[in-house]
Amino acid sequence: MAIKSNAFGRVTLTDKDAEKFKNQITFGKPKRAAVESVKRGVLLTQSLRDNGGRITFCLKRDR
Repeated sequence: MAIKSNAFGRVTLTDKDAEKFKNQITFGKPKRAAVESVKRGVLLTQSLRDNGGRITFCLKRDR
């Protein structure tokens, strides 16, 4: 396997790994959990926009 990375976060796939990744992106089907995660993320983003970009949370003791 030929995966190269550096300190700046870049990852380079070579040869067969690059071809496999390309095919996976083009023809692969997402898992149900991934689709549901994206839906939750979209809802959170919309909620954040509707709230003026603010997040409110309360701290609670765990006892």
